[in-house]
Amino acid sequence: MKARSLTASFLLAATLGGCAESDPVPPVPTGLDAPVTELPASQAAVSGLVFDPEAFLAMYLAIPNGEGPPAYLLPGMPGLMYSAIPDARVRLYGPGLRESLSPPSSPAGQWQADGVALDEHTPYLAEAVPPQGPVTFYIDEYAPLALPPATYYPTTHVRPIQVSGTQCSSQTALMVGSAGALDAVAQHLTAGGTPTTVEDLLNPARTGGVVLLNVHTPSFFYDFFLTPMDEVAVEASAGTVVALDWAYPEGLPGQSPMGYSVIPGSVSPVGYFALVLPPGASAPVTVSFTDTVVTPPEEEPGEFGPRPVLIPSATVEPRAGVSVQRVFAWPNFPPFEPDPLEDPPLPPMDESWHCVAPEPPPEG
Repeated sequence: MKARSLTASFLLAATLGGCAESDPVPPVPTGLDAPVTELPASQAAVSGLVFDPEAFLAMYLAIPNGEGPPAYLLPGMPGLMYSAIPDARVRLYGPGLRESLSPPSSPAGQWQADGVALDEHTPYLAEAVPPQGPVTFYIDEYAPLALPPATYYPTTHVRPIQVSGTQCSSQTALMVGSAGALDAVAQHLTAGGTPTTVEDLLNPARTGGVVLLNVHTPSFFYDFFLTPMDEVAVEASAGTVVALDWAYPEGLPGQSPMGYSVIPGSVSPVGYFALVLPPGASAPVTVSFTDTVVTPPEEEPGEFGPRPVLIPSATVEPRAGVSVQRVFAWPNFPPFEPDPLEDPPLPPMDESWHCVAPEPPPEG
């Protein structure tokens, strides 16, 4: 009795489920009869670190005896640890691209924007958006400098991010505040007869934007090789460009709370400059750099060959507010001539994992 009841239950379930052998199986369309559907757009995850480049540079320069941190400053190393910005969001945007906004960054400044549309032709830019409250840095007893309180502003990092793969890691987003170069530039303009505040510099009615330019030594790991280039001269095709220097903050006239000041002339001992554009500026501005150091013939060349080294010019697209542009010098090595008796060198490493590789140096 139990067996017959169990068999009847299975047959009933099969009938209700449409699994009886007598039910027809609909054919699957193939070839020209197959339905056409749009595939979902390819998406990527873009991630990296958000930090204050002025805080990083000040930490570097504040280390006693001029001994900077290690050249390769990976996450967790002191330079980035003390300048990382928690709770900041990063906005990825570009002409014709769908914007993406990351969640708040971690205490170590790590951020990730998911669902970023892939585009092999138009690059994104990263804008770091300040947190709701004050920016709080991690400082311990080993930090070479205590960072002053500051108001932080949305900052665009003028470095293209070409998102052409589903994983786009190791990107930097930069954010600056009122205690660094912006304060030094405002004091400089005020001393020259034009009363100016930091807010005035970021007001589109007063300026066409401020671009902070960092010149670094040659880089083999693009985003985290942050050693400043010394004794660099600058010239801009438009706007007002000034050279900056840093000293331990002592409240001197013209010195910002973080230690930056505008100095006379066009040569920066730390490769740091500020370009102030006039209101309504729309045409691109060319900023040219020159290495002013010459290695004597009897002196041993440095790590990147004899100086002067080649520093590519930067093209600045005017935009309101503040942006940061990092410029990397190029090694001055003699042309490579392979030895015909040796095996050919290995092919270049695939660097597409960090989305964009440095452009080749200009000729000449």
